[in-house]
Amino acid sequence: MPPIDVDRRPRRRRPRGSAALALVAALGLLGGGCSSDGEAPAKASPKPASSSATAAPATTEAADAKPATYPLAHLRSRPCLALDERDVAALGISGPGERSSSKNGAACDWLLDGQNVGLDLDVPQSYAKTMTKDGRVTQVPVGKHMAVQAEFQGICFIFVAVEDIERLVGTTTIPEPGASQDGTCPAGAAVAAAALTHIR
Repeated sequence: MPPIDVDRRPRRRRPRGSAALALVAALGLLGGGCSSDGEAPAKASPKPASSSATAAPATTEAADAKPATYPLAHLRSRPCLALDERDVAALGISGPGERSSSKNGAACDWLLDGQNVGLDLDVPQSYAKTMTKDGRVTQVPVGKHMAVQAEFQGICFIFVAVEDIERLVGTTTIPEPGASQDGTCPAGAAVAAAALTHIR
């Protein structure tokens, strides 16, 4: 899959007026309950103390079911770690993630059902406002979080506040030629939701 060049996205001036205010308000609402949800996957559950041989498989299965988690700062520099083999298999992603460079730093790109999904874990809010100007902006659930979703000319942007509403986790999804645009936002939301389970 060729890497997505985020600089090929439509360039627009900084948003002004009601559209910008709506996005700021939406992002402000997202910031209000995200930190506890973002920390939930990292909490360790107590292991059952048992000497019986039959308890070992259950403990192993429970440990296997937990995704590896990383500090957000670590994932920002190594974004392809945000999806593991289980995520790739569950989502039906074709091939491994490919590291790329975005305007904001490191990103990782995957091909999911004809959709090129780029994940950036360090999106400035100002950039999110610019990229969502003139788009159809809605709030959608992404995992345990609420996210801002913006559709613009066949491209879908999803932004989630995890630790700070000034620095967001975002996906940009661009359909392959001939692929249905109906799957563009669901693909970006699925990658974002899976990535959030690996943040602690």
